[in-house]
Amino acid sequence: MSMTTGSGSEPDKQTWRELVVPALPTPIYALAPAPGRLWAGGLGGIACYRAVPGEQGEEAGIWEAGPVLLPPAPVTVLWAYGNLLLAGGNGGLAYSLTGGAGWQRAEIEDGSVGVTALAPSPTFGSDNTVLAGTLANGILRSSDGGRTWRNVSFGLHSQEITDLLWLDRLAVLAATDEGIYRSRDGGRGWRRVLESSEGAVEVLTRLPGGEVLAVLEDGTLLQADAEGERWQSLQAAVDLEGVHPLSLFTTEAGTLLLGTQRGLLRSTDGGRSWQTVDGRMVHICRQGRGQGRLYAGTAEGVLVSDDDGHSWRALPAPPLHDLLHLQPQGERLWLVGTHTAPLQARLTEDEAGETAEWQRLQGLTLPLTGCAVIDDETLLLAGPEGLLRLWPASGEHQLLLTEPLEGNTLITWAGSAPNRHIWVASGDGRRLWHSADDGASWRQLTPPFGVTLLAALQATPEHLVAATYDPRQYHVCLWYSTDDGSNWIRGLEADTNWPLVASCSEPLALGIGNILLLAGPDGNWRRSPVGHGGGGIRRVVSCERAGQRLLFVLAGGGIFRSDDLGQSWQAQHEGLPLVRIADIACTSTRLVALLSGGVLCLRRL
Repeated sequence: MSMTTGSGSEPDKQTWRELVVPALPTPIYALAPAPGRLWAGGLGGIACYRAVPGEQGEEAGIWEAGPVLLPPAPVTVLWAYGNLLLAGGNGGLAYSLTGGAGWQRAEIEDGSVGVTALAPSPTFGSDNTVLAGTLANGILRSSDGGRTWRNVSFGLHSQEITDLLWLDRLAVLAATDEGIYRSRDGGRGWRRVLESSEGAVEVLTRLPGGEVLAVLEDGTLLQADAEGERWQSLQAAVDLEGVHPLSLFTTEAGTLLLGTQRGLLRSTDGGRSWQTVDGRMVHICRQGRGQGRLYAGTAEGVLVSDDDGHSWRALPAPPLHDLLHLQPQGERLWLVGTHTAPLQARLTEDEAGETAEWQRLQGLTLPLTGCAVIDDETLLLAGPEGLLRLWPASGEHQLLLTEPLEGNTLITWAGSAPNRHIWVASGDGRRLWHSADDGASWRQLTPPFGVTLLAALQATPEHLVAATYDPRQYHVCLWYSTDDGSNWIRGLEADTNWPLVASCSEPLALGIGNILLLAGPDGNWRRSPVGHGGGGIRRVVSCERAGQRLLFVLAGGGIFRSDDLGQSWQAQHEGLPLVRIADIACTSTRLVALLSGGVLCLRRL
């Protein structure tokens, strides 16, 4: 598939030309209806669907990609209230006070957490209270509309929260992997009201009569009184065993919608009988207050229903895939994500303008936890099967490491085949492998990084540099090794609340906060402030042009270029929406910016 932009044959060097990435099916985990629009959350962050008046109805609407969220993409929970938007995911929580135009990271007492549920108080308009369930940190509570959060897990026997449900302004239920808990004081303290011996309690909802319904992971239905205190089994006419429940929602008409891995189920009698109304996996169902219209987030996009869930139709594909990282390979570009197969753009230019021929890698085992381009023909891919060397042109591949590589995986290398050195490390900083023969053999090393996260790993011909980050102390520490990672020396330390450390091999540079550290010939670091505004350095890339080394940095405030190794910087982002810039790359002839929603912006160097 190819796509051409409308630039002329002699475009200005300062003009950005756009290439739109082909629409890709993507799972939707969170939905937040609002008047005239719908917010959706998924792998690539957030997007907004707005209706366009016309004879075709709401399907004539368009999706608008949201800003890059760091954190919490992927977004698994969303809530909208006027101009306030709250978003949560694996990287914590963020909030917007401007209807999604600008975002800030929430301050969380526990540091970085994985958020599984979001439940605003029924009297939020007066008390500004919101509860958040987490994967491993219990329950968080905010009393200032989501700006700051503190842990309120007193009384919980389990810290894995699967769902939250307010019963009134003080009573709340929490579903966990081993039972159900109740709070009488707005979520400040908890008491177990049901111990489940049959698995996790996955979802909760309130029935029209006030009773509470819960579904266990094995499909068992439980019902309680309006207080959520006394629980008993509810026999359903249809066996729900093996459906793998993902969400449970009660419509304004009292209909139950159960989203499962096997499809969407509907009940009009309180859960005693169920009918499958759609065969797609459904992660979430929501309804706009007083709107009647229902929305469902599926494994491939968004469905809408105007008849209380009887029938469903698909909206256009939302721009929420997670191909948000760029890896250049010659004049080709790889768009890389974790849960979406990499997409290659082969760039050409003719009289009509820029053209990209798109090719998607097939047959890979996802998720991909790491990716590196090590030469003009080869990729290294990390994932559940281990470390794979892939030649995309031929489809040949070779399994180099058989250790499963889960979570964030860092890959770096130095030299060229057959004596190329390769290092592979787990993002938790606990595992490190080294090969001195281009992946033919490996030895596992024992890094001294402790419990801190490994934020960067960068090889040079002379030594290996690592950066660790402590999310609780907001502290970065640099480490050096001159013997291929066998022994490490602790080096420079710095405090920053920016959790990313960007790195570049030539010249050796590390971005900490909004300071770029450049290694000098004497072994000392030279500091170069880059960017302004919120956020820090996200990416550092370089290329050689006419015998000159060019540096490009994506930082708070946009994209910046230096022709004198960081002595001075010039802005390069004119005409680009700053909040949507996800990544940058440079080839020998182009500077490339990737925007959220899948838009490549190119301009000549």
